[in-house]
Amino acid sequence: MSGNIPGPSRALEIQVPCIVFLVVTPAFVGMRFLARVKSKAGFGWDDWTSLASAIFAIIVMAFMLAACSYGFGQHMANLSPANKIMTLKMFFVSQIFYKLTINTTKISILLLYLRIFVQRWFRTACYVLSSIIAAYMIAAFFASVFQCTPVARAWNKTIPGTCISITTNWYANAGFSIATDFTILALPMQPIYSSNLKPKQKIAVMGLFAFGSFVAVTSILRMQTLDLSSTSPDTTYDLDSSIWTMIEENIAIICSCLPMMRGPLSICFPSVFSSQSANSHYNAGHSSKKSSTTGSNSEGLGSSRSQWSRLQGYPTDRAGINLNEISGTNKRPSQDSTGQILPAGRENGIEVEVSSEAKAIRKVLQYKVSYSAADGR
Repeated sequence: MSGNIPGPSRALEIQVPCIVFLVVTPAFVGMRFLARVKSKAGFGWDDWTSLASAIFAIIVMAFMLAACSYGFGQHMANLSPANKIMTLKMFFVSQIFYKLTINTTKISILLLYLRIFVQRWFRTACYVLSSIIAAYMIAAFFASVFQCTPVARAWNKTIPGTCISITTNWYANAGFSIATDFTILALPMQPIYSSNLKPKQKIAVMGLFAFGSFVAVTSILRMQTLDLSSTSPDTTYDLDSSIWTMIEENIAIICSCLPMMRGPLSICFPSVFSSQSANSHYNAGHSSKKSSTTGSNSEGLGSSRSQWSRLQGYPTDRAGINLNEISGTNKRPSQDSTGQILPAGRENGIEVEVSSEAKAIRKVLQYKVSYSAADGR
């Protein structure tokens, strides 16, 4: 930018991750929506909040790239007064949208949980945690916008006024983010472990959700840079926290989309994520045993919750689902002779059609008759 004094610049440390994630993050969100279309599961609030978080992340990266064009990454002393104001103003706006990005991603994950799990305690925990995160997001948004009085003092310290402690504010946000990351990560482990999935599938599904631990790791690494970035007089050059901000928010969005990536995962790990192995096999013993289940089906973890909704008239405090409590369809019938979810497609080589109103569970009994011929008969 003309007007700045030439000197060392760290702009590439911001520009490279921004450009990479501007391609990768929308690609994962696009695959998420494509998976919904192909599975015919329908879009839910978890998908729209994921899309919103991706848009917020793109806005953050766009402002960071724009700030670099004015001198972000260079020593503040080398920036012209006008460019310094523009750089800090764009950095200020990116902070606001970062708060929206990271918290809408968490809400998206919890809304996804509500489409998968039916246990009462689990759903209550998701609703409570979502409410807490939403309330904190609103508070953090206004705290970022009005961190200084007047607001313009946030990017122009020559204006008389007061500001809150940025260091305290940033550490509070980081602490809340890490705590909620670990809580969201731990929530589904017990229901998955108690489900009727095969051991190999349990490990695979738990590992899929455990990818969220990368977000917690990046949050911890980012937290270690906050003291320097928030107290440094050379704000435009000491930008380690900004680098980790780009990484953290985009990794969070990518991890939130992974449970819908059963298609690509089935190519890489066919024995674990294939449609055949993903089908749940229930029998009469399962239907009478109280156990938690994730509602695994042929469309993967991202299928519509309507496929696993609890029918009215059954105890609501039951720990799991049995054949009498499942309403929905499966693309491939189970080979278990005690119960099948009606397919929409081919059945025993015959084309069949099942309307949306006819979704049901059919119980099939198979038996064989043997006989031996007696003398004279």
